[in-house]
Amino acid sequence: MSMFYVFAVIWISTLIIAAVSDLRAYRIPNILPGILILLFGVMQFVDSSAEIPWENLAHFGATLIVGMFLFSRGWIGGGDAKLYAATALWFAANGAAALLFFTTIAGALLALSFIVARLTGLRKNIPKEDRRIPYGVAIAAGGVITAAFLGWSAVFANLT
Repeated sequence: MSMFYVFAVIWISTLIIAAVSDLRAYRIPNILPGILILLFGVMQFVDSSAEIPWENLAHFGATLIVGMFLFSRGWIGGGDAKLYAATALWFAANGAAALLFFTTIAGALLALSFIVARLTGLRKNIPKEDRRIPYGVAIAAGGVITAAFLGWSAVFANLT
């Protein structure tokens, strides 16, 4: 099995675990964004030909700052902010808009489905007044869709 597949499986699995955790408990454990960040660092170490990924680091920093601002206002959860920033780390400037777009579309569909489920009583265990949305699901979907859209080799550069 090539390094590409090892990194891709760990990356996708971490996003899926984050999505399931957020869906079940409205919580994304800190270890999951940490794994994504650590995995990115290991990938840079393994790929000895890699230059410092300044665009990826800038994307990570900008999304973390914006995410923490949104969290401070109570508009998103802290886990959502950290997961989005850790996912953004994997995309350079050319993938930033795609990640935001696909995550937003996935989030809108998720929110719409939760609203419909609550109003129709499909989710009986959640009160209609509960406005929480497990946005980690949308972040995970947005990340995977963006990676597929840009090409997996663009995300896991030089590992193919």
